Amino acid sequence: MGHAGLDLGRCLIPDFLFVVALLCIANTLESQTLRRKRILTQAKPLALLSITEAFDPIYSVLWEAPIAALELIDSAGPAGIPVARLRPIYEAAVARFPEIYDDCSFLQWLQFLEETQLISWHAYKAVLTHDGHAFLRFRFVTDAMVEV
Repeated sequence: MGHAGLDLGRCLIPDFLFVVALLCIANTLESQTLRRKRILTQAKPLALLSITEAFDPIYSVLWEAPIAALELIDSAGPAGIPVARLRPIYEAAVARFPEIYDDCSFLQWLQFLEETQLISWHAYKAVLTHDGHAFLRFRFVTDAMVEV
């Protein structure tokens, strides 16, 4: 019986160490994700932009870049596009409206589009969400109504 207890202990120790290692890895990954999101949201760039302003003729010019990005993503279909293809749109917006995009990095701009639930952004690909599709459709109808 003494040897059986030692054999059981030898089997449990590697399993226990494996579980501890997995917990440490999960904790590290969660901390990195939280830190990334905290860093990106601390400054809250683009606080001046809201979805409702996209439908207001006075502020809609500020939404030209986000809408151009959404249309480009939409043109790629459900597979989405590499986020790098959106950078020229972002850079043109920064050049045109430096006071709006002051202290706003490309990654923060992408996160803004994701936080407004217009895109889903994973790794290097951006995909238009259901809300993003609805936004483009509804905004197009609203623009047509305003222009008439």
